Amino acid sequence: MVAHSSGPREVAFVSSLPQAHHLRLESLLFFNRRQDKVRPGIELAIDRYGPPEIVSDAHGLKVRVAGPVEVQCLFAIEKRGETSRPVGLVLYTRDSFERITIMHLVVAEDYAAGGPFADQHLLLRLVQAVRRVARRTSGIRQVEVLYAQSRPRNVAAVA
Repeated sequence: MVAHSSGPREVAFVSSLPQAHHLRLESLLFFNRRQDKVRPGIELAIDRYGPPEIVSDAHGLKVRVAGPVEVQCLFAIEKRGETSRPVGLVLYTRDSFERITIMHLVVAEDYAAGGPFADQHLLLRLVQAVRRVARRTSGIRQVEVLYAQSRPRNVAAVA
């Protein structure tokens, strides 16, 4: 469990992270203690797209997959005063003309169900952010979530 001081919390969505967050991002993505709950979805995503990897460029840290697929990443970052930490991420791709697939979706333990900040509904907010992207993208009719109850689940891009 992560220790927290009191004070207001703000969660923002960003497309890259500062280099200083590399270890926290690595821990969130690869060493999340709840990943066993969605292991079949993780394995399906890796089989289909390749394993995720953290990369660094001039804009900061991003996550991509080792395969040839172009992906987009959206991070949830908790801001408290001058400090911040990554608390979630969603990795997705447009893998057909009509579909965006969410291949990896993760939130920090304290923002997950049963955590002290579960009322922030961070997992849902990350999926909703991808649905907003889908609504603004010509031709997209559905968003597939590979981790949904250990089997892929399609949700409408427009509602």
